[in-house]
Amino acid sequence: MLHNIQLNDLPADGRLFEGEIRIDCFAVEGPGAPRFKPPLNFSLNVRVDGPDIIVDGSISALFDLQCARCAAWFPYDAGQDEFEAIEPRDGASTLDLTALMREHTLLALPGYPRCEESNVESRVCPEADRFAPDSDYTPLSDDETLTPPQRDVWGALDRINPDPGSQDPPNS
Repeated sequence: MLHNIQLNDLPADGRLFEGEIRIDCFAVEGPGAPRFKPPLNFSLNVRVDGPDIIVDGSISALFDLQCARCAAWFPYDAGQDEFEAIEPRDGASTLDLTALMREHTLLALPGYPRCEESNVESRVCPEADRFAPDSDYTPLSDDETLTPPQRDVWGALDRINPDPGSQDPPNS
């Protein structure tokens, strides 16, 4: 909780909050986890609009990600120039701006990063040729696309008791 905003003190048109966070507020650990490269820069306008808190502006955070194909580390900018978030106020008097930036930045990271996705430097994955291209598509043959024959399930149920008005159980 580095940037706790007092919502009751905000003017009607909101207030601009700018700065940088140099400590690792992402706390993502484990083998292959994204590595934060400080700082996290932000320029955000925060305003209260009825029952909602509206935050808009820009955030910028640089990470090193591990390629899912070759395991090499590459830089990735998870920043958002047109950042926007709408949070319900629910009677709250404060907003933790750091938690909001953390959540949206982590969601901007790719799930299965690849070298060629680096938006910081141009890269080619050395393992890219070992895998089928993403656009490799083989349509099904006509035999595989035919609809299988349908079973007459209701007819089978009707044969259990051929006379629905009869109270006698069927013969075994």
